[in-house]
Amino acid sequence: MSSDLSSLRSGGIKMAMPLTIIALMASAVILQFGFIFLLLAILPTIVIFFTDNSPGKSAFKVVGSCNFAATLPYLAPIIHVGRHFGHYDISFLLSNMTAWLIIYGAAAGGWCLIFLCRVIANFIVILVYEYSRTALESVQTQLVEEWGQRVTQKN
Repeated sequence: MSSDLSSLRSGGIKMAMPLTIIALMASAVILQFGFIFLLLAILPTIVIFFTDNSPGKSAFKVVGSCNFAATLPYLAPIIHVGRHFGHYDISFLLSNMTAWLIIYGAAAGGWCLIFLCRVIANFIVILVYEYSRTALESVQTQLVEEWGQRVTQKN
């Protein structure tokens, strides 16, 4: 079973690479110089793709989604002009520090989501377990009051 799964994964990886290359070539044709902007904008996503070793690449998905969501508003006019094979001057966009702050800030926000969600989930789990432990201790106290200390003794 695991060999079938690993062969399926390796087959999926082998199939994903040509599709990725075709998508990159198509976006380079449509976006023209905007492709350079796209590569620079999604640089945090590219880095996390190669550094994320988790089974589902969850960090890649979170950081990539946040990064792409911030890149898309700046990329939309380039795509619109590129669909008609027009030229879009990206020099203003490349020199716009506000755009870069928003784009890379969103990627940093994705990292914050990853770390904060872990802390919040840990807090909630501890809170639930402490509540359960307190409830069980109160039931134990009630049993001892009703039946005496012989309930707590082991056989």
